Amino acid sequence: MTRVTDTELDELLIKHKENPNDLDIINSIAIGYFQNYEKNTDKDDFDFFEKAYNLKKTVKSTHNFAWFLYFEWSEIQWRWKEDDAIKKALKIQKECVDLEPNSFYPYYQYGYMLMEEDKFTEAIRYLNIAKSKTKHRGIEHNLGFCHFRLGQYQLAKNHFSISSKAEDLEQRSLFNLALTEFKLNNLDKFIEIIDKLQNPSETDAPLMVYEIGQLLFLVNEFEKSAQWTIKQGVDGIDLLDWKELAYSIYTTNKKLFNIELKKGISERQMWIDEINDNHPDWTEYSEEEKKEKLIELETEIKYRENIESEFQNKPILKVDELLIVEPIYCLLFDCKLHGNLKND
Repeated sequence: MTRVTDTELDELLIKHKENPNDLDIINSIAIGYFQNYEKNTDKDDFDFFEKAYNLKKTVKSTHNFAWFLYFEWSEIQWRWKEDDAIKKALKIQKECVDLEPNSFYPYYQYGYMLMEEDKFTEAIRYLNIAKSKTKHRGIEHNLGFCHFRLGQYQLAKNHFSISSKAEDLEQRSLFNLALTEFKLNNLDKFIEIIDKLQNPSETDAPLMVYEIGQLLFLVNEFEKSAQWTIKQGVDGIDLLDWKELAYSIYTTNKKLFNIELKKGISERQMWIDEINDNHPDWTEYSEEEKKEKLIELETEIKYRENIESEFQNKPILKVDELLIVEPIYCLLFDCKLHGNLKND
């Protein structure tokens, strides 16, 4: 499976001149330009996805255009603001599902879009249609996400339990399952899952590392949270970006906490001095940007100087904000690079 090559794209463009209304050719050209960005003279990928859509609103043309609008908005900033592109994509994707597609692609994509817009009840409807058409761990996982956000924790648990056993290599589902058990007050199960997350198999490539410290923080295991964080390395993060982890270290290893705190303050003071001394590292910043950065750095220093007063009480960790979505990957019809369906 490979992307559309330069030669193939040139051949498709010749075929398009001979068959200007062939939707499959137009779609393939759009994908070709998308996969070969350097071949775009301006916005050719967008133009061809839009051309197919305007020529005839089929499942394939509507779905692919909506996918490009929603997931590749950064390529079309010249045309729409992000919110406008999202609204347009949602409208077009709704047109697509109203055509009653046979494949799961349009339903999964629309359900995912609605979920991202916090329209969880609507999203569940379309994700369930997608699930009825295929077994896909992403659909199962995101159904769990929607039910969790609606406070339907037992239903969320059912979905995460299934998706966590279906090649959950990055352990997103297992992590979300832990959060669900916490919400259900099944603390024994919660701790059991933390143990699994801390000891992944050789085939797993977990995304959540420092987040495990946050799970331990939730049940007031500050010593374990601090030890886990230190094991991962405090040099690799800005500790106060992870307030719960910082608090765990503050309450159990104040010496290390103060070392990291002073390090963060010194680093920011160094950046302030560099900006004031016109250091070469800051030459790309405008004078206005430098002024804004100086204010930001001064604020961050003051925050760090006064953090101990804030740590007189345990920080509040919003569990819902830890919940992880399963990303949707390429669902373009006829994308040969990912072995996708040619058509609906």
